[in-house]
Amino acid sequence: MTLIVNQPFPNLPAWEDLSGILVNEWNTAIAGLSLRGYIEGNTVHLSGRVHIGAARIAGVLPSHLIPGESQGLTALVMKGPSCIVEIWPGGQLVMSNFSLGLTEAQMIAEYKGDQLFFSGNYPRGVQ
Repeated sequence: MTLIVNQPFPNLPAWEDLSGILVNEWNTAIAGLSLRGYIEGNTVHLSGRVHIGAARIAGVLPSHLIPGESQGLTALVMKGPSCIVEIWPGGQLVMSNFSLGLTEAQMIAEYKGDQLFFSGNYPRGVQ
């Protein structure tokens, strides 16, 4: 994870590039795709636009971005349905197949390779 250099508003919190924690064939290799986060006060801002791999999106978020309890972020499969991305208290980031009404295998068969966009804010956990 590295800070994004030359951000346009240097007086604001810097976005951290989190693409290094993606797992299971998720990627941001195409221009315009990313997984980023930053903290402002006690609020974490997380944003991602990634290619769908398996259900678990990311191994573990950095400790300063992990929520104190499970959180859900609104997500959208590009040219598809809306769904939920869950953040577990251990810091794992997971695409919720339950929010799509599918099993994990059905979700991957249907949407693998498509793009998933999610964004949201949540209270950060106790350090």
